[in-house]
Amino acid sequence: MKKTFISAIVTLTSLFILTSCSNNEYEKLMEKGLKSLGEKDYHQAAIYFESALHEKEGEKNASSYFTQANEMETAIQAYKKKEFDEAIDSLDRVIDEKDGLQTLQTEATTLKKQILTEKELITSVEKKLIFIKELLKKNNDSEAQEQLQLLQKEINSNKLLANYQSEVTKQLEQVQTDSNNSEEEPTKIEENKEEQKISYQTYTNGRFGFSVQHPSNFMIDPPPTNGDGAVIHNEELEITAFGSHTNVISQNETIDTYYKEDLQTIDTEIAYKKLTDKWYVLSYIENGTIIYKKFFFGDEVSNTLILTYPESQKEKYDPVVTHIAKTFGSSAE
Repeated sequence: MKKTFISAIVTLTSLFILTSCSNNEYEKLMEKGLKSLGEKDYHQAAIYFESALHEKEGEKNASSYFTQANEMETAIQAYKKKEFDEAIDSLDRVIDEKDGLQTLQTEATTLKKQILTEKELITSVEKKLIFIKELLKKNNDSEAQEQLQLLQKEINSNKLLANYQSEVTKQLEQVQTDSNNSEEEPTKIEENKEEQKISYQTYTNGRFGFSVQHPSNFMIDPPPTNGDGAVIHNEELEITAFGSHTNVISQNETIDTYYKEDLQTIDTEIAYKKLTDKWYVLSYIENGTIIYKKFFFGDEVSNTLILTYPESQKEKYDPVVTHIAKTFGSSAE
């Protein structure tokens, strides 16, 4: 009986010693993991927390800290590769970890904002490059050159866009070379002597991907806060150009949707109308004012040009309106 009692005491003592050693090792590993987090060495921190889990399987803190450290490391590696969506997914898991460290959640939130800003910036540059390529397809080299120069300035002022420097510089050099080597093409727009004296400049809307030329001496009203277009005018001729999203009136819209709606809103006789697969034109006179509308329809956006001027000034402005209408370029075209 005495031997049995002594044996039990020895067993309990051994278990206590083992448990105490295990607890000490667990605490050491957790401390090392937290230190690595402070040094932003997320990979090493994850290793320490995973080892701590082996000492205490299922321990809540070690499990949560391991998840956060591992996801932070994954997010950073994805960010370096410009895999923004994967990085954001990992950061969301860090932020949403119920029993995680608040300091890591704050770091993840800050990094997520930085990535979203960079993603938006790069998306904007990609859209501008697509718009420039469309201009080049239409042989609008002068406008393409102007857009490339603006884009080059933007890239030079932001180190996040450094990867685009080579591509934009190469395209700009090519456009300039083509422009120098080619003869100026004769204009297809019939102009009278008065119009030939008018100088034009180009308004471009990067948000909805359209551009239009207007007389240089016209005034441009302050742009709307949403950046959808512009109103340009003198005392008699007003140019309104803007873009908007399609599939707003109804789902699965077509160009007929907008054409029919416009026809229903016009109460006077239409002097000229033309409908194609991508655009339509309507021209009519209302209360002594000539109204000319050209509308481009795309899968995601539409672009609209509206010109108004007095009927009494028809002879004066018809050539100018013809020039403006033919220079109205759209990404939906």
